[in-house]
Amino acid sequence: MQKFTEKFIGFDLDGVIIDHARQKMRLAKKFGFRLKPEETPSESIKKILPPEILRKIQLALYEDPEIALLAPLMADAKSGIAKIKKHGPPFVLISRRRNSEIAIKLLKAHGLWPTYFNDRNAFFVINPEDKNIKAGELGVTHYIDDEMNILEKLTAVKNKCLFDRHNICLGKIPYHRINSWRQLLD
Repeated sequence: MQKFTEKFIGFDLDGVIIDHARQKMRLAKKFGFRLKPEETPSESIKKILPPEILRKIQLALYEDPEIALLAPLMADAKSGIAKIKKHGPPFVLISRRRNSEIAIKLLKAHGLWPTYFNDRNAFFVINPEDKNIKAGELGVTHYIDDEMNILEKLTAVKNKCLFDRHNICLGKIPYHRINSWRQLLD
């Protein structure tokens, strides 16, 4: 891989680096809902679960350390991030995690903090608009997210990539679509 200088990548955390599918399925089952893996991405699950149940699941996934710290990485995420760090381009993490402490603990548990992400290249914001502002301030040229509605709001980023692991977004989409870290690296 050659060194890049014209690109600056931004990554989302949940659904791109962290895989919550199994935990969402397990938590939904406690509320009486059986989800398939392809029903767990944010854009699908919110069409299936009542808002109050979805909110309880989100609180458990992102705020309860006993549950949040069990989330695995997406397949090949760590090796992919390592390759990007070694060969370029530079990258940042911009996540809409309200509780950055738990997110950092999760990154540490997977050996990603501080080796790949740290106080200099990891940013935690509240709203999609904040993600756009931060990406613009940093000069992010490429951003990878698993939600189309977030990518739509990233007007400051020229190149947007949808991490559509389960190929749930049907039809033509205005973004480059990938479904794995291997495909991202290719």
